[in-house]
Amino acid sequence: MTLSAASAVTVGPIVGHTTDTSVRLWGRGDPQRTVGYPRRCHGIAQLLAAGSKTILQARYFKLLPEDDFTGSVDFSGLEPGRSYDYRMGFFHADAEPFQLLPPQGVDLSQASTGSFRTAPRPGPGPLSFVFGSCRHPGTQLDTSEAPEDRGDRVFRTLLSQMEGGVRTDALLMLGDQIYSDVGREDRTWREYCDNYRTSFRRPGIRSLMSRVPTYMMLDDHEIADNWSADLLYDPKLSQEERVRNKSRYFGAMMAYRSYQVVHGPVLVREGQPERTNALHGYWYTFQLGPARFFMMDTRTERLNLAAPPQIISAEQLEAFKQWLLEDREGLKFVGSSVPLFPDVKLSGELEWERKDKWAGFLLQRQKLLEFMREERVKRVVFLSGDVHVSFWSELRSTSRPDFQVLSLVSSAFNAPMFVPPLGMFEKEGILDGQADFVVKRSGGYTAKSNFTRVTWNEPELLVEVFERKGEKTAEARFTL
Repeated sequence: MTLSAASAVTVGPIVGHTTDTSVRLWGRGDPQRTVGYPRRCHGIAQLLAAGSKTILQARYFKLLPEDDFTGSVDFSGLEPGRSYDYRMGFFHADAEPFQLLPPQGVDLSQASTGSFRTAPRPGPGPLSFVFGSCRHPGTQLDTSEAPEDRGDRVFRTLLSQMEGGVRTDALLMLGDQIYSDVGREDRTWREYCDNYRTSFRRPGIRSLMSRVPTYMMLDDHEIADNWSADLLYDPKLSQEERVRNKSRYFGAMMAYRSYQVVHGPVLVREGQPERTNALHGYWYTFQLGPARFFMMDTRTERLNLAAPPQIISAEQLEAFKQWLLEDREGLKFVGSSVPLFPDVKLSGELEWERKDKWAGFLLQRQKLLEFMREERVKRVVFLSGDVHVSFWSELRSTSRPDFQVLSLVSSAFNAPMFVPPLGMFEKEGILDGQADFVVKRSGGYTAKSNFTRVTWNEPELLVEVFERKGEKTAEARFTL
């Protein structure tokens, strides 16, 4: 079958889950803008040797209407720590992929381009990654190309660091990649998808994600402010309210699946290369060189009305415990969209803000910390966002001096006008509800739009906070 040249993807491309031997690439096509029967939308990607026009591999992949014409494709058999280029595009045709020309022969001169570097082999070695959260849209809600978009500035700074030779093995985005309730109120699948399209088309974030492996996890604003699963079942709500909440939730999660999930490791293809909807939950794990990562889902499983309240399900908690035990001594990073500690000093009418973090789930936090202490789990670093400031804290145990857990908080990529004052956090003293655990010290407080770079060189962890234009605002070194 003859094909014309493929068009550039309309959103993306995004470099997703990348191992030492594989990569997952994501992009979006578009519905056909013609009158009559809509033709199928196909994605196509070609993998090239870096700096070369030599095509190493090529694949077609499906871009389905029910996924808002998004999809991802996998390439395997790659070499560790090696740079690759790629092209990605889409086209319309009344055919199945097996009826098309071999993808190596399709003209992608007008397609989108990008590059990436595979992960180093698992084992000892250096590592450097960036994390943050909360890409608040600010006032630029009506155009994807606003030149003064504050929400995009931080990503251009990150890109400049990479182009200047700063090693960046991955980008972790820990929630609020969109704000469904700022400037408008997204309530349907189409509205959520439109928000993602606008947010991910910004030039800075689009260019950055096309070049660095990106891992995402949702928080509340991907659904609605301070969302919890109680809103689906709370008997105090009317039947009409519960139905509206369920409709909103399912629309939000369908869009989340299409735009954040399917380029990450949680997607399981089950032997079908083109399949994009085999999911078994939203939390996931991956390995990056010397470190293992566990990305928690602390939003969709939380139940404030449970007895006791839970921020993650029993299944996820058990999986996390087993993950910890797989390598007690190894370097471990845990992504939690809301901070494990320190807690915020809020009560009365503002107590809901305190309870939105792990402080609202004291028994589950206590059991988790006690498990880590008794099992002598070491080298655990929690990565969080949510609170629109950045800082680090260290937790110790009075009964076991060798116990240490670090909490690194980084937000917001773009902060709104109000940011919490430092005095709002319990930055030292006994952790609420857990008398044996003490926050020993905190630092690096940054109340500006920012991101955090984490660099590991055995046995030292370097933490650097940069404001959106690139100025370093804080630095700390920890021996783990």
